[in-house]
Amino acid sequence: MGVLGVRFIPAVMSGGSGTRLWPVSRQSFPKQFCEIFGQGLQNSLFAKTVNRIRPFGSPWTVTVGDLKILTEKTLETLEIPRAEIVPQTMYEPRGRNTAPAIAFLCRTLQMRDLADAVVGIFPADQLIQDEMRFQKTVATAIEFAEQGEIVTLGIRPTFPATGYGYIETKDDAVSPSGKPGKRAIRFREKPDEATAKEFLLSGGFYWNAGMFVFKASRMIELLKKHAPGVWQPFDQLKPDLSNIRDVYEKVEAISIDYAVMEKLDSHITVPCEFDWSDVGSWDATSDFVMESLATGDHEDSGGYQTQTAAAIIATSAAIQVESQRNVVFPTDDKSYVFVGVDDIVVVDTQDATLIARRGQSEKVKDAVERLKSSGRRSLDRATQHSFEVRPWGRFEVLKDNGVFKSKMITVDAGAQISYQSHAKRSEHWIIVSGRGEVVLNGETTPVEPGSHVFVPVGAKHRIRNTAKPKVGEPLVFIEVQLGTYFGEDDIIRYEDAYGRV
Repeated sequence: MGVLGVRFIPAVMSGGSGTRLWPVSRQSFPKQFCEIFGQGLQNSLFAKTVNRIRPFGSPWTVTVGDLKILTEKTLETLEIPRAEIVPQTMYEPRGRNTAPAIAFLCRTLQMRDLADAVVGIFPADQLIQDEMRFQKTVATAIEFAEQGEIVTLGIRPTFPATGYGYIETKDDAVSPSGKPGKRAIRFREKPDEATAKEFLLSGGFYWNAGMFVFKASRMIELLKKHAPGVWQPFDQLKPDLSNIRDVYEKVEAISIDYAVMEKLDSHITVPCEFDWSDVGSWDATSDFVMESLATGDHEDSGGYQTQTAAAIIATSAAIQVESQRNVVFPTDDKSYVFVGVDDIVVVDTQDATLIARRGQSEKVKDAVERLKSSGRRSLDRATQHSFEVRPWGRFEVLKDNGVFKSKMITVDAGAQISYQSHAKRSEHWIIVSGRGEVVLNGETTPVEPGSHVFVPVGAKHRIRNTAKPKVGEPLVFIEVQLGTYFGEDDIIRYEDAYGRV
């Protein structure tokens, strides 16, 4: 039954593009999957969110279809069985803000006779390090929600933030077991600095972190009453979801704050006593690095290590001449030198570099919009990385100059690419690590480091990593393409283990 004998369904909301964390976060690889706080999908913010709520039960996920591969690969790295991943992962045809995502979840639960369950909504891209306190806070919220309350988790402000919405509270509230809460009377929009200072001094205001707990049936009632433009299309949703695209064509795009929360006379807020960040900018991430340098906590920062530790090392090892408080998020093995500048953030990736003054990184979003409008190459770099994650592994483009295109391709242990052909290019493969086998026009050949494979134009081919899944070594090879066109759409699939034929 879950916590306190209540049927509780923890759900992760995973959407957005995180453009304020460009160039690491992009539309094709948003911040909840980025290697900012750990290397590999298993250390992403999405994975950490899933692990944080797993003590309450098997997590559900609501995300967009474009993130299907990243979502499922991450859940599989956490050893969540596919028998749970498939029925408990819901894909929106396109993002329409948080109210439709929550309505989609509630309608699905209703169709599965789970409308009386208590639901927890948790954004996939937040940083919470004290997981024990987080879990105690959620347990308190569940008690209130079981009584029919809509509950928010309110973050106690630590400075007069102008980038967050606020929850205004008035009276104390007590859960059935005596746990403390607050009676919230209204949501407040993102304030100006003077108003934010008033909120901070009053002591009765909390940041709205977008974490909600409620009975699904209660939220359905409120959506029907306050947001018919959101709920009515979902009333027509079929149990097999075959008309989900039609539903999303009709549904109103609106946040749950505007659709429901701001229209309530009151609700319950449970104050959070743990450190929290929405990792919404490079300023916030840089502050984390500088605090770690000051305290020496980067040797074991609660699991948030690899990429941040790399930033700490680069920051502390960078040559700074008459310079201070500069932060580097590096790529590869580069030297970074600062001369006569202070408070600079450098974010370096394979195909783009951001240089910003600390305190100004909120404007990165504006820079990304300008990139999108400045030309096709810039558009690609604004929204796409030089690498892509695929069901079988990943590839990274090393060079693409119109004459040839080269990639480094990694095939996971036990995985294989589709049996395919190309009409406009040939390929040369050099195996650099791992072992496997190549199928070329029906003939199978083993490969190992140093093996060369030539794939002629039109030849049917695939490569398979024969190592044991999850524990074996990845198969890595360099691919050089020659021909008249190198687009990813020059592919005909004949067989595929991942249903893409």
